[in-house]
Amino acid sequence: MPLFRLPDGRDLEYEVRGPGSGPVVLFHHGMPGSAVPMDTVLGSMTQSGYQVVTYSRAGYGTSSPNAGRTVADTAADCALLLAHLGVAHHRVVGWSAGGPHALASAAVAPEHVEGVLIVASFAPFDADGLDYVDGMGAQNVAQFATAGQGEPAVREIVGQMAAAVRGNTPADVGTSMASLLPPVDLAVLTAGYGADNAATMDHGLSRSDEGWVADLTALTSPWGFDLDDITAPVELWHGALDQMVPVTHGQWLTAHLPTAVAHLTPGDGHLSLAVGSLGEKLRALSARAPRPLPDVPKGRLADGWT
Repeated sequence: MPLFRLPDGRDLEYEVRGPGSGPVVLFHHGMPGSAVPMDTVLGSMTQSGYQVVTYSRAGYGTSSPNAGRTVADTAADCALLLAHLGVAHHRVVGWSAGGPHALASAAVAPEHVEGVLIVASFAPFDADGLDYVDGMGAQNVAQFATAGQGEPAVREIVGQMAAAVRGNTPADVGTSMASLLPPVDLAVLTAGYGADNAATMDHGLSRSDEGWVADLTALTSPWGFDLDDITAPVELWHGALDQMVPVTHGQWLTAHLPTAVAHLTPGDGHLSLAVGSLGEKLRALSARAPRPLPDVPKGRLADGWT
């Protein structure tokens, strides 16, 4: 996959999928994750005519680490990448841990982001009135319990969780992460999505656990922007059966994002909510975009095109 050299000398790994013209979507992956495109997730977007840019957050895959990065720092990296690709206006999609990063994109580059789609997103760790881990499976409760305990504790839990997913089959992952997966999500994991998920996680963790360590630290620290800074339309989706990011996170975000339209679905979990349906969810966002997005200048995305 191509690498973009950032002004400070770090490399940012990225990929582009979809038709050769049309509106651009920046996709913020989950934790762990990478730029490796997942057809079961991206396919509904590219089939709807969107060009989808994926990337690996600092420390994942071949993206250089960036010690102490905040959520807003990642959004700033992405703004530079989109400028490099010649994209003046785009939409952003964030799933799970990608949700806060999608919101950050809208806060950091409001003149470029025309709309935000967040699916099963985390709320801020210090969200007033929210019991952050209530309703989470045991693995995530243990993961977020390391907040404030120092880097060694974070590295220990991330190392344990990375070992449970790195190089394992979807069935093995389903067993090791059982507390996070209601039946509706387990069915998705053991179907086509499981192989896609394994590929993107294995690549993200292929060099080290640095991306995951940095993600967990960034999510449980100040994000580097205020939700009130977001003026673009936000479409928020959350499943009531989610055991990775409980629906209370979506409800809290709904109450604190002035431009959000919420869709809380009773029969979905964390995976079933997103797989195969992001294109349809983007259409709802497109109906609220302030103006049609221009096509990207031809040729500017060619180096990363597949």
